[in-house]
Amino acid sequence: MGASGEKVSARLILSDRAVRIPVLLVFVIMLGFGIVAPILPLYARSFGVGYDAASLLISTFAFARLVFDPVAGPVVDRYGERLCAVTGVVFVGASSFLAGLAGSFPLVVLFRGAGGLGSSLFFAALYSYLLKVVPRNRMGRTMSVFYGALNVGIIAGGPIGGVVAHVWGLRSPLFLYAGLCLLSGVLYLRFLPDPNSRREDESTTARGADSEPTGWRATRAQVFALLRNPSFITVLALNTAFFWVVAGGYDTLLPLFGKEGLGMSTVGIGGVFAVAVAAEFIVLYPAGSASDRIGRKPVLIPALTGLAVFMSAAGWAGSPLVLAGLMGLAGLASGSAASGPAAMLADVAPEGGSGTAVGLFRFFGDLGFVLGPLVGGAAAGAFGFKWAFALMAAPVLVAMVMVARTPETLRREAGERGTAAPLD
Repeated sequence: MGASGEKVSARLILSDRAVRIPVLLVFVIMLGFGIVAPILPLYARSFGVGYDAASLLISTFAFARLVFDPVAGPVVDRYGERLCAVTGVVFVGASSFLAGLAGSFPLVVLFRGAGGLGSSLFFAALYSYLLKVVPRNRMGRTMSVFYGALNVGIIAGGPIGGVVAHVWGLRSPLFLYAGLCLLSGVLYLRFLPDPNSRREDESTTARGADSEPTGWRATRAQVFALLRNPSFITVLALNTAFFWVVAGGYDTLLPLFGKEGLGMSTVGIGGVFAVAVAAEFIVLYPAGSASDRIGRKPVLIPALTGLAVFMSAAGWAGSPLVLAGLMGLAGLASGSAASGPAAMLADVAPEGGSGTAVGLFRFFGDLGFVLGPLVGGAAAGAFGFKWAFALMAAPVLVAMVMVARTPETLRREAGERGTAAPLD
């Protein structure tokens, strides 16, 4: 590990196989997710169900993931990242394959929900792996590359899914997704080293008895210890707020406001999305690099403030051009904040229970992802778009205040964890 101000490029980060393979894995998985996502409502409608039932197919996956997140983390701690990642990704692939074969809509919903369980386990294992192998003073930059691969995979998958469904039918993207999941499992088994052996030379003694599985009672004690740490609570609030505004603001209110408030076409709304995504992608790595060099707070506080301001202002946009400009600014802010939650998590997560910390982290992120669209849609119908966008910004401001009140979690000394109060 070098000093926290070292010159580290994305190319140097990806030269490490222990990072390169997880980045490749998340790209492949999210490419498959992007391939499936656009056709799922149409696939649901092919069974003759209404729009409300079609939306159930979308929410079932997220809800199953949310419910299993707190369990997935301790499972990873107990059985290890390697086994859990492969099990999770194979589970997602099998559920997608069975959903493509299903002869009735209830079976499709059942298998899609089962895929959410596998997704929860896979990502808990992958996050825990990165927390173990990535030096803390590179975590911001590494997570920027990780999220960049994730976003590119989703974006690239959409057009591919449309073409595949058009040529081979609505079931075919589900089968392609299953194949990509199988490919990811093979890549993990073949190329990814064991994180425990990776750290063995650094701290053989430190990983003694405390790192051995000691049962669910020990897991419960660890959860309570995590929740007593104010810095960890800030990380949870930050992750909740970030995914709340992404799912509720970007994914829900933006298309509704563009269509019903400004009369935009789907092509125009897609263009606004493209502006926001491009702006986010441009700043992902520079912001992650800055958080590793100067600290998490100096990057997060202005980023969260800007995100709240521009998201609130979006409801006042009087034209598509103004909306695009505001969403571009919001994209710069969200891109600057994107790697912050995971980087802070790496600073404060305990050495021997990273899976449990990741499970709680992802649970609160998924909670924001589920609640944000529900609150945003209900607020738009009851109070109008201006108040709805303001509600999307409110948790972001709360998270910003909590970050401002939390001691800086990044130590300047190489390889040390954050300055937050130690866990009990």
